[in-house]
Amino acid sequence: MDFKNANELLTLCEEQNISISEVMRNREIITGECPAKEADQKMARVLEIMKEAARSPIEKPIRSMGGLIGGEAQKLAQHSASGQGLCGELLEKAITYAMATLETNASMGLIVASPTAGSAGIVPGLLLAFQEVYHFSDKEIQQVLFNAGAVGYLAMRNATVAGAVGGCQAEVGVASAMAASAAVELMGGTPKQCLDAASTVLMNMLGLCLLYTSDAADEEDSVGLGGCRIIKKKKK
Repeated sequence: MDFKNANELLTLCEEQNISISEVMRNREIITGECPAKEADQKMARVLEIMKEAARSPIEKPIRSMGGLIGGEAQKLAQHSASGQGLCGELLEKAITYAMATLETNASMGLIVASPTAGSAGIVPGLLLAFQEVYHFSDKEIQQVLFNAGAVGYLAMRNATVAGAVGGCQAEVGVASAMAASAAVELMGGTPKQCLDAASTVLMNMLGLCLLYTSDAADEEDSVGLGGCRIIKKKKK
């Protein structure tokens, strides 16, 4: 059971009358040649790591290796607890957990690259916030992580999740699409609604890039923007 694009994924969902998460879970079992119990145990471990990475910096902030960040997640949590936040409980929790995961990553802690280390806070940030606000079980969160994995798999197979190749729209964009699709399924959405959400996120992330400059670019007449050499450099 495999799929090369979103249309094939939707066809599998429709033919078997199952969710995106079930299609991806079945794919992991078949292509990975592992029992269903083992696949579920691996995803349970993924969730366990996500929880630890998203919560430990709030309780015990750790400075990053370079000393640039550390403690921001705790400050966000305190601000949310004060009742002065503007975003509402769900989004404030999601932002806090995403920032905490970033701190864990920057301090050489254990994180789940989802799909990359730099964007690792987005999927757990949103899903853990959903779990707390709407009281979803660990099993339900584990299940929709397969959904998120399916979207990430499609991005890897057809495009890229590397910031060096596609800019921030690739890393943060795909992570946000994964989180959106998983959240829709979690709230009872159809497979098509899940992929519509993922597509909407990606469209809104287009153009979110980093400007890459380096000594190696000095000999060229342009520098890379999101992996494309499209900005002309000024003549010296």
